Amino acid sequence: MAVLEALSQARNFTKTEKDIAAYILNHADEVVSMSIGELAGAAFVSSASIVRLCHKMGVDGYREFRISLAADLERARSDETDINPDTPFLEGQGTRDIMNSIAALKHQAIDQSYAMVPAHAIQKAARLVLGARRVALFAIGDSEISCESFSNLLLKIGIMCYNANRHGDSLAVSTGLGPQDLAILVSYSGSLTGEMSTQLRLLKEHRCKLIVISSDQDIPDRVAGLDCFVALPSGESLHGKIATFFAQTCIRYVLDSIYGECFARNYQDNITRIEHFDKQRSASR
Repeated sequence: MAVLEALSQARNFTKTEKDIAAYILNHADEVVSMSIGELAGAAFVSSASIVRLCHKMGVDGYREFRISLAADLERARSDETDINPDTPFLEGQGTRDIMNSIAALKHQAIDQSYAMVPAHAIQKAARLVLGARRVALFAIGDSEISCESFSNLLLKIGIMCYNANRHGDSLAVSTGLGPQDLAILVSYSGSLTGEMSTQLRLLKEHRCKLIVISSDQDIPDRVAGLDCFVALPSGESLHGKIATFFAQTCIRYVLDSIYGECFARNYQDNITRIEHFDKQRSASR
């Protein structure tokens, strides 16, 4: 953390430079997005003094200083104790602390998902998506919203995909799918009871291909006949949480990775398709 350390040590700094350093350390998150003029005004110094300080720390200029500061802050966040997914912020915390906690929590969710989910699971899921006549997504609550975004991405590259719960007709969708189709069931908690249990039974009866995405690693033992299982990191409680930030970040990361793999397998065709889509949309405005 060269920049933050240099500011803290203030070695051979003049009084003005020490004042600038103190201001930056106390407002580091804000300084990252400040222009040199804004920092000069906030710290009651000249822009030239800021540039001299940058040079003294071995940085070519203010732009490079901001980049280095942002990188140092990111590393500092990564070194912090893990954020509690259920209560990432507490009563009385300031806005910047809340923003930092949520950013750290989402980084934490993605880092853990990247470490836990094997590449071959994403590759297998993508092959199933690309080989299916139709793709149907089954989820409830906040996960349904994440699936809606994934459905929209796939539609833009010509893959027939829809959210089975969109109009409350998931059971009808389950009945209408067959061996050439793919169902993706998303349940962070792994609860496949109630309506989702009925959906699963109907899908298996109609020999529809099945992917389950969940943090419950026992699902492959409980649900026979899965074509693919993607395990998510388990870090969020079923009840008593502020929001589903952690769970939905994990789910979105996996779904986006599957989309990325699908896109990459037909990269040039998909680029052409999106360019055509953008032209058509522009022409209709």
